[in-house]
Parts: sequence; C-alpha cells; structure tokens
Amino acid sequence: MPAGQDYRIRFDHVALAVTDNETARAFFERYFPIQARNARTLSEQVSGALYWEDFFLGGFPVELIQDPPGQDGFVNQFVRKRGGGLHHLAFELDNFHPMLEKLKSDGVRMADEQDFEDGNSIFFISPRAAFGTLIQVWQMHNYDAPRAKPKDDGLARFDHVAIAVKDIDKALEFFCRYFPARIIREKLLSRSTGNFMVAQIEIGGGVIEFIQSPGHPVEDDFVARFIEHRGEGLHHITIDMKEFDAALAKLKQNGVNVVGEAKNRHGRRQFFISPRSAHGALIQVWDGIAE
Repeated sequence: MPAGQDYRIRFDHVALAVTDNETARAFFERYFPIQARNARTLSEQVSGALYWEDFFLGGFPVELIQDPPGQDGFVNQFVRKRGGGLHHLAFELDNFHPMLEKLKSDGVRMADEQDFEDGNSIFFISPRAAFGTLIQVWQMHNYDAPRAKPKDDGLARFDHVAIAVKDIDKALEFFCRYFPARIIREKLLSRSTGNFMVAQIEIGGGVIEFIQSPGHPVEDDFVARFIEHRGEGLHHITIDMKEFDAALAKLKQNGVNVVGEAKNRHGRRQFFISPRSAHGALIQVWDGIAE
C-alpha cells in the first residue's frame, strides 16, 4: 500500500533550538514579516521539559524551543553541540499508527514515543535513521480543526527547508517509503552554481530539498564541507521576500552577518543570513515571491 493511503498528513512546522525564545523571536520580528501563532508554553515531554512558541513566517510555522531557565536539558545540549538552529521537522497526522508500524517493522530507529492527556500522541524518528534529521510525528485528535493560517500578505513566502545528505537517491527512497511524498524536482546538478546536486519533494503542503556534493572536485563544495563538520542533517531554510533590497539594507545596517550574495542564471538575486547572526540557523533569502 502506498505511503499515506491510510492516513492524512500535513507538514506542521520547522523548529529552531535557541537559548532564549524571546531574543530569537525579536530577531525574526525585526527582519521578517511574521505573525504570531502560539504564545510561549511549557511542555512536559519524555525527553524533558521545554518552552515552545511559534509564528508564521511566509505562511509557514516556525517553532522556537528552549530549556526552562536554570535547567540544562536536551535543548541546551543541542545548542552546545551544534550551535543551536534547525532542530526538527514536525508533521501532523489523523492516524499515525500505520506509519509507526511500518517504521518499526523495518527496524527504523525511534527516539521517543508519548501519549498526552489531551488525546494527542507523538513519536520521533531518530536522526540516525533519517539522514541526520530529527522528525516529530503527531497524531492529532482534532486533525480536522487545524489552526487557521493568516491571510497571505504578499510580503514573504516560506519556500523550503533543506537537508544536506550524502546520497539523494537514498534520501528520496526513505521519505517516499514512509511518507506520502511527491517528487517535484528530480535529482540534478544545480544550474545556478554547478557545485551541488539537488532534488525536492512535497509532503503535506511543505517542501523539503535535498542537497548533495556533486562527487567530483568543484570550487566550493559546501555540502561536503558541511557534512564533514556536522554530519548529514538540516542545512537551511529559504524565504522569498518581496522587499528584498530593504531587508538586505536593514540587515547590513544593523551589523547582521550577510553572506553569499549572488544571482542565479535567471538573474534572480539571493543572500544568506549567517547562523552566527540568526540563532544558529542558516537562512537563504531570494528576491521576489516565486510563482
């Protein structure tokens, strides 16, 4: 039976691990048109307590997580080990048992499983099984009553989240086996720079991009360098911005570390906000709202 035929799914959010949610939220408020989703909440989970909150960035939820003050939990451990930043991907299902049973039957490593008093349940696919990516899967008792998205203001659009992998073919095989993934961009050599391989899938309304070293010498093999230093895993998020020049000017004026300013072969401009300035997250920004 094809993955997802016996359940419904939506890509719920991308999470960032930070030392202080308030400071991180203020950064995004200052440089991006964000809209609040859920206020700061204390959650008790199997792996420990954490504070979380989220907001819409370009129509897609971004979650911030931090340890409670005075506690040294799994979030601070992640920040110390990896410098903070992109922590996990989250999906919501109306019935996650078919997926969970298939994963376990195949021996895929789980991280945590938990049932909550409100009727929701959760499990995590270990990064060791999912190309360095921690994947959170929720079974929602109120799946048919999702939190409403804000009206599109035309100012920004969340385009995709990228995962650096050693082998795109294996990553596609994994995600297509366990998720109702639709390949929207077949593996190819990047036409813009030629120094990485790329492919994209769509799952539950969100786009995941896989990037891989081309396997032959190139001038800037950033994917190989990333994997050598950090291992496979979440690499960056990409945002399309209508007011590209204003955003770039404001970032530079305030001393934010901006890198990788360039144009692709179509003349479309981009830049990256360094993880050193964006609470551990590498953020790619494209000029204009892509159709």
